[in-house]
Amino acid sequence: MVYPRAFAESVNDEVHLGVVGVGRRGGVNMKNFLNTRGVRVVAVCDVDAKFAAEKKAWVDEFYGNSDCKVFERHEDLLALEGLDAICLSTPDHWHARIGIDAANAGLDIFGEKPFAWGLAEGRKLADAVTRNQCIWQTGCWQRSTGKFRRFKALIEQGVLGKLTRYECGTPDGWGYRKHTPEQEWPGLIDKAPEHLNWHRYCGPLGKFTYHPIIHPWNWRWTNEFGGGQLLDWVGHHVDIALWTLGLDETGPVKVQGSGQKAAHPVFNVYTDYEYQGTFDDGRVIEVRSDFMGTKFTGENGWMHVSRGKLVASNDLSDNEGDPRHPMLRELSDDFQTRVPSHYEDFINSVRTRKPTVAPAEVGHRAASFGQLAIAAIDAGRTLHWDPVAEKVLGDPDLAAHPRLGSRL
Repeated sequence: MVYPRAFAESVNDEVHLGVVGVGRRGGVNMKNFLNTRGVRVVAVCDVDAKFAAEKKAWVDEFYGNSDCKVFERHEDLLALEGLDAICLSTPDHWHARIGIDAANAGLDIFGEKPFAWGLAEGRKLADAVTRNQCIWQTGCWQRSTGKFRRFKALIEQGVLGKLTRYECGTPDGWGYRKHTPEQEWPGLIDKAPEHLNWHRYCGPLGKFTYHPIIHPWNWRWTNEFGGGQLLDWVGHHVDIALWTLGLDETGPVKVQGSGQKAAHPVFNVYTDYEYQGTFDDGRVIEVRSDFMGTKFTGENGWMHVSRGKLVASNDLSDNEGDPRHPMLRELSDDFQTRVPSHYEDFINSVRTRKPTVAPAEVGHRAASFGQLAIAAIDAGRTLHWDPVAEKVLGDPDLAAHPRLGSRL
């Protein structure tokens, strides 16, 4: 599909980009866009004034001027004259609201994964992107890197023969960053610093007591703001499995799993887990928190890809793998060895109006796989799902699960 809305009369015109959410991940994304040809960062937006001031200084230093505008409210940034696109890197609970507002404003969007905090609000966001003919790039950047693309191409060529098993490994634990010493917590609870608009930070969540451990990084380990490693990484290694198998615009018909939560006074996400999603053709994608990457097994052996690693074996009992295995060299002549970065791909699509490598629908479907898993693990029973209607079958209690609903 090509979205007909014209972007610019000349390929020399710059894409004017606003960055919403400029904390740690937002700062990484912003740096990448600053170094992407044909992009001009014109504004930053954050409810933390310290982050916003810091990132404005980065932009101004990069361009040698003081033109970068600063906003606390995303609505004000979206109304900026001449804006073409935004980079959305807020905590998960804001993704849908800001994304929908940006789409309704006619802007193109680079949005971090997971696509949305909850499944129903994710559907609303995907529909808003489609309705407004916006370009969307999900931040599942592994799709734009060599080893993951090689894995997909080799699987599609059939080097493993008939496939028999599909495994994904995503992290356990919290990924906790100790930015506030524990002995200082009691005096800071419910006392947000002046530079942080905590009411605005909570946004669609509603009222939530401020705790110094949450901002700026550890919101991920609370179900109120994020979804733990499970939801954080379903858009990476599970996304690669869905993409490779051509299942990234649908969903499972059955989800089941189990998980444990490590004791903590604030964090409440699953720290160890395993779950499975069964698709209507009988294929089962298994996800566990005891390894990393995407691993497929077939009649000719197995292949395992992760960050910095692509290995294969023709011995089904061999778990070491070989990065020099002949199987890994059997690429077709038309395999592209050079592709745009994930950021370049987005900007190219803004110009051409052709879909990105990770459009809204596939971002939503990857996130929904994790959202369904959390609902099934919470309930302690199998969830039966209609991936077309996106409805729970025969289970009113599970249908009311927060992850499957919307805060919008």
